[in-house]
Amino acid sequence: MLAQGIYPERLKFPLIKPIYKSGNKFSPSNYRPISLLPAFSKIFEKVIYKRLFDHFNNNAILNKHQYGFRSEISMENASYILLNEILTAMKCKQMAGGIFCILLKAFDYVNHAVLLENLKFYGVSGKFYNLVKSYLEEDIKK
Repeated sequence: MLAQGIYPERLKFPLIKPIYKSGNKFSPSNYRPISLLPAFSKIFEKVIYKRLFDHFNNNAILNKHQYGFRSEISMENASYILLNEILTAMKCKQMAGGIFCILLKAFDYVNHAVLLENLKFYGVSGKFYNLVKSYLEEDIKK
């Protein structure tokens, strides 16, 4: 897959199971779908993730204030920084405010064509770019 830049179609077909979240068990909106992919597909997704993450780290693409999905930086770090900023403002007799957003189902709304353009912009190219594009290809056609 890495040498050819093509993600095999047969690895793209998950078994989709509804998982109950909360609320009325008879309401479809209280279930979220999970995709059960073949084990090899999950392993290869980790390879793709590692390569992308290394590229972003090596080229200082990720913002230092991005706390989610990073092993060395957690939401606890974000909470500490927020609390420190509030306490510093209080100590200096200044006002402090915040805006908080919860993005429900954010990944369901990612436009894959835009994502691929951003990957190009940030220097992902060649066979690896083609591999990611091939992985996402079915969703792009829709």
